[in-house]
Amino acid sequence: MRLNKEDTIIQIRDGFGGLYDYQYSPHSKELKFLKETQIPKKIKHKSIAIALPKGNRFDFFLQKVTEIGLDSVVFLVFRHSIRKEFNLERAEKIVKEAAAQSKQSELLSLSIEPAMDWMESHKESLVVFHPHQSVVFTVNQLMGKIPVVGPEGGFHVDEENWMETNQIPRLTLPGGVLRTETAGIVAASFLVYGT
Repeated sequence: MRLNKEDTIIQIRDGFGGLYDYQYSPHSKELKFLKETQIPKKIKHKSIAIALPKGNRFDFFLQKVTEIGLDSVVFLVFRHSIRKEFNLERAEKIVKEAAAQSKQSELLSLSIEPAMDWMESHKESLVVFHPHQSVVFTVNQLMGKIPVVGPEGGFHVDEENWMETNQIPRLTLPGGVLRTETAGIVAASFLVYGT
């Protein structure tokens, strides 16, 4: 930690809305507690479900949705998913660093689930971003919903049939086909800033 030669205020965040201010005095090398502030929890929980992005795009995705202020990400393993697992400890470290840098008071929560099981249990609240649909996305279609972003290999025919049978809204984003992490960042932005 780089500290000045003068008294400095240090703020520690617990990731659950708690902010703790301390004063560091370089002469005495002590931390003096100043105050505790509790940031009220968000009223609306904002989540997305997404196939695991490949390679370093995974890190980039985590950094950006943390900075945006998303509450949770459910990584889904689809039949055509290229990547099917990740190191949760490493991912949480990336989230903590991005949250500290962007001064987020709450940490992004992460989980990984089999796609069909998770979608079946949340089917009433899903909207799927799908590059090959004719219905173009508008922000109001996300109200109270969890956007789902599929794998770059596309959805398996069984997944497509399930969406059709359960009348899950499938929308396309304007501007062409997006990479998984780009569509996820767009979804997070619309959720946090647009709804």
